Amino acid sequence: MRLLLLVAAIALVWWSLRLLRASPNRKRSHHTETENMVACHHCGLHVPEGEAVARNGRYYCNKTHAEEETP
Repeated sequence: MRLLLLVAAIALVWWSLRLLRASPNRKRSHHTETENMVACHHCGLHVPEGEAVARNGRYYCNKTHAEEETP
C-alpha cells in the first residue's frame, strides 16, 4: 500500500511540474501584436490600419470607397 501511495505522489509531482513548466510557453504562443483599427470615412466600417486605403488624411475600407470620396 505504501508503494502505491509513493508512486502516486511521484506521478502527481511530475505531472504538476510538467504543467507549470508548459504554462508560460502557451501564453507566449498566443501573444500577437495588435494593430490600430480605423473607420472608413465613407461607410464607417472598422478595418486594421495596415489594410485600409489612406487618401487625403482619411482612411477607407477599400479602393472603391476612396475613389468615390475624392474629387
